[in-house]
Formats: sequence, structure tokens, C-alpha cells
Amino acid sequence: MPAVDTAGSTGHARVRTWSGRRRRWTVLFLICVSLGAVSMFAIMPAEQLFKPGELSTPHAQILAGAVAGEKCGACHHQAAFSLAAWFQSASDSHAAVRQSDLCMDCHHRTIDANLAFAAHNLPLSVRDQMTETIRLASKRSAAGSTGLLPRLIPDAAVDQNDVACRTCHQEHHGAEGDLLSLSNNQCQTCHSKRFGAFADSHPDWKGWPYGRGGELSFNHATHQQTHFPSRKSGAEKFDCSICHPAGPTGELVRVASYETSCQTCHDEAMNVQAGTGIDLIALPSLPPNALNNVSGWPEGATGFADGEISPLAELMLRADPTVTKIVRSVPGGDVSQLSIEDPQTNETLARLANGYQTLIDDVGRRGQSAIQERLLELGISPGPFQPVLRSLSPQLIESAGQKWFTRTNLTGTQSATIARPRPKIRLVLADDEDLLEAELLGSSLLGEPGDEDELLEDPLLQDPLVGSKDHSSTVVSDVPPSELVQVGGWYRDDQRFAVSYRGNGHGDPVMVGMIETFAQLAEHDPLKQRFFDAPFVAACVSCHPGATAVPAIWRAKRLVGQRSEFTKFSHRPHLSVSALGDCSHCHQVRDRRTMPDHEFVFAGSEFKALERESCAACHHANAAGEDCTQCHRYHLSP
Repeated sequence: MPAVDTAGSTGHARVRTWSGRRRRWTVLFLICVSLGAVSMFAIMPAEQLFKPGELSTPHAQILAGAVAGEKCGACHHQAAFSLAAWFQSASDSHAAVRQSDLCMDCHHRTIDANLAFAAHNLPLSVRDQMTETIRLASKRSAAGSTGLLPRLIPDAAVDQNDVACRTCHQEHHGAEGDLLSLSNNQCQTCHSKRFGAFADSHPDWKGWPYGRGGELSFNHATHQQTHFPSRKSGAEKFDCSICHPAGPTGELVRVASYETSCQTCHDEAMNVQAGTGIDLIALPSLPPNALNNVSGWPEGATGFADGEISPLAELMLRADPTVTKIVRSVPGGDVSQLSIEDPQTNETLARLANGYQTLIDDVGRRGQSAIQERLLELGISPGPFQPVLRSLSPQLIESAGQKWFTRTNLTGTQSATIARPRPKIRLVLADDEDLLEAELLGSSLLGEPGDEDELLEDPLLQDPLVGSKDHSSTVVSDVPPSELVQVGGWYRDDQRFAVSYRGNGHGDPVMVGMIETFAQLAEHDPLKQRFFDAPFVAACVSCHPGATAVPAIWRAKRLVGQRSEFTKFSHRPHLSVSALGDCSHCHQVRDRRTMPDHEFVFAGSEFKALERESCAACHHANAAGEDCTQCHRYHLSP
């Protein structure tokens, strides 16, 4: 039926329906929105338009002084071009630039650029080795039978050589966002669906955390169960906190210093060991038959073949081609071990005696350079021996030669180690005319044999360095020579015909220099073993076995905070739990009586194993947490 208006007429006017009006308003709205968007694009800077959120505080502070365009351009290469570049990041013009490359513009100092995108910043060879270690460990344990092994090793499909930074570090989560906080899901980007709960999914460990101290030899079992109970009748208790107190940050000190933890008990014993000294030169006793062609050998060092060639003397004598084979042929450096029935023995000892005299003469005349040249001749770096040379006076060696020997050196000139008395000079006063007179050459002026000339007795003509013939006023000390240097130093022992060094307790630089010098000898050289068997030297290397290496390692490495370890641990949060305040809750020392002897030499073997269950008692989802990054770090230094 046609529509009828109010006037009663009919017409064909079109009436717009609701849906029609809605379409009109929708189109109008979209036009307004489009115009607004265009205006916004035209007015609003691009860095605000595409900003998904605030930067984290560290990055925001760094970029605070940058101009507007550089703030985004520091991490997004598109910002350096046009607005349209944000939608063309996959084009050829940007294919060679990645966001991770821009990260390395700032972080190249802390991460090796060559390994920045490799998994855990480790080369493929190292990762393969670790993978094989895990495979073998899982095979020996229950992990292989429970299917744990496949969960430990990522799929081959995971590109472990190109892990982008944004895989783990997500920006624009506000000022409080923590870029270092990683979830287990982020770890499983590579280890996809491979780890479950810590208590039943984490692989077992063996030996951790023990044995990580490194190069210091210390046995907790013997100290706790033997040394402390016997010292002062057990008045001093074995207390872990004495050696491992809390530092300024609340973290426990892992490596104790000698002065803090060892000096009280060990200084006395070390001084006793130092009192024995170590010989630089000690003349052996040689039989008279061997000294027929040796001039000036001390009478006190003449008798039966006896005595040892000190390691230091043998090292110096080896550089002398005339005796190098001789000293090597003496068994253990002990001349008494030579067969007296061997016709070559006397010649061997005679050449050895001449070698000693030449050595003393050489050092007395040329000083430190003589010793350095001998070390270089043997292929030994003289650098570590510098503290020894600085402390050893060549005059001490010269005075020893003057005291022990009276001879002419092998070159035919007067030796520097020999007392040199000046000849007496007869002074004659005469006129010029008298100088040509025959009487000047006559016996009246030259004197008759046996005549005394009072002028020759003038004390001003005597050399004060030579001394008087009358030694009746010489005072000989009753104190042993080694006791004259109680705080350490070189001394001459005329009774033993020795020049020796007495150490000065812990860290003596001269002893350190000697040890590092002998460490350069071949591993199976008997001289090296003989030196390290000396009492004072053995006392050093018993606690510092790394000192025998080249280069020497005297201090234990502090692995806490080192980026070379996957596992990290801090005592600080654990000590807030009262039960964990007692170190023995986790670190239980084994009974040394039940330990095999060979286990005493390994640091950490004296502790009972720390089981995974001990950690899992607290580390689960409802308590201390079990996130991967609580105990493991991603970025490592190979």
C-alpha cells in the first residue's frame, strides 16, 4: 500500500532506513578518523608514534642526551631513514643490518663480537665437548634410562650459531623492566620442552661445588679432626667463619689470606724450615789425590769425598762446558756416591773443584751478569731470578773466594777472589845530579839482603784492605752464621765453606724467584726434583702446587663472579635462613680415617657430596623458586 502523507495525498518519496543512516554515519566517521590519522602522522614525531612503551632505566639514561631521531636509531636502523622505512625492514636496503648488530655497537667491550650470537657465547667445538660430557654423564647415571638425555641437548634444528639478542632481552617494558631477568620459557626457546621441575628433571652433579678453589692445597678433614684438636689441647675450635667471614657485600670470602687464616699456626713451623736455609754454594770435601792439579783448595774441604752439590750450584755449573757432564754424572749430586775404585773419579773431582773455583771467580769479577749469562746458556729465562740477584751481593761471593782460596785463576791473571797484597815500595831521595851517579845503583843504597828499612815499616804504606799479618786480635763469633740473619738474608758459613740464604717466612720473594726458576727445568730432570725436595722449598710447594707450573700460580682463583662458569652461587640469601647459618648443614667433612690416602691430595675430596635433593628441599615452585637463571648464567667467556 502506498504511503499517505498528512494532507491525505500519496507520493513516491523515498524514506531512509536505519541501516542506511548507519552506513552514512560510519562512512563519515571513517573519513574523520582518516583525516585525524593523517594529521597525527603529520604532526606527531615518528619516535613517539611507534613507541610501544618506555625504555628500561639503563637504556633510558644512556639515550637521555641523544637527539630525538637518535634515540630510536640507536637500536632500530629504520629510524635513521624515513617513516616508510619502518614498513620496509625486509627490503634489500636493510638486509645487511640487524638489530643485534646495533646492540654490539655498545656491548662489544663485554661480549666477544666473534661469538656474540653463538649459543652461550661459546665456539661450536666447546659446545660439542660439553654436549658429549653431558651424554656420557647421563649414560652413567639414571638420566639415560629416564629419557633425561634428550631434554639436555637442543635439537639440531635450533640454530645455535645465530641467537638474536632480543630472544632473551625484551625492551619497552617500562623503567622497572629488568633486561637480565629471563624466564624458563625464554631458556626453552632453544631447550624447547626439555626441562620440568628441578627436583626430578635437573641432571645430577658430581663434585660440585668442591674442587673449584684451584691452586691451593688445603685439607679440611686433617685440620678439623687432627690439627685443631691437638693444638693447645683443643682450646681453639675449628670455625669456618674464621677463614670465610662475610665481606662488605655480605658474600662470604671464598679464598682466605695467609695472614688472616694461616699465619697464627704456620709461621713458627715455617721459620724453623727457613732456618735450615738453602745453599747457593757449598764446597764438597774432596780427597787429596784428586787435588794434585788443583791449586788453593781449602784444607778444611780436603779429606774423604763427601758432600752434595747444591741444586743452585749445579744449575750454575751446568752452564760451564768443562764441567756440565761432570755434574750430571754425580748421582743425586752426592760426591760420596762416586766409586773410589774408578780411575776416572779423581779426574772427575778435580774438574769439579776447578769448576767451583771458576764459578766463584766469575761471579766475584762480573757480578750479576755472570749468573744471568749462565741461565741464558741453559735456556732459562732470568726474569724470575731477578729477586735473587737483587738480594745477592757479588762482594759476598768475592769475599768467600778470598777467604777460602789462594790461587791464580785459570787465565793466568790474578783472580779477583784472591787477596792482593801490595808490594812494599822503597823510596829514595836524591838530587838531579845524583840520579846519574853509580852509587844510586850500588849496594849502599839498595841495601844488603836482610837489611831492615824503617821506611818500609811506615803504616801509611800499608793497604788497609789487606790487613795485618797479626790476626791475634781477630774475634770469632760463637753465633752460628745462619742465626746472624734471623729475619732472612744471605750469609757466609766458613765452617761449611758455604754461601747460603735464609728465607723470611711466607711469600719470601727470593724463594719465589728460585722456585719459578727451577720450574723451567724439564719435568723429569733429577735436578728439578732434588731442588723441590729441599725442606724449605717443599714447605712452599706443599701448599702451592701450582708454583711448579710455568707460569707459576701462587694464588687460588676466585671463581665467584667469573663468567667462565655456567653455575653461579651466592651464600648471602642462604645465610638469612637460620638453619643454613651453620656451614655444616650443607658442607659436611668426611671422616679422614675412612678416606683412601690418594684422596688426600685432591682439594675438596674431604667433603661429603652435596646432593641435588639438598637444594630441591627449598628450590621448588612454591618456595625459593626453580628458575634456570637463579643458578645459571647465559653469557660465558671461553
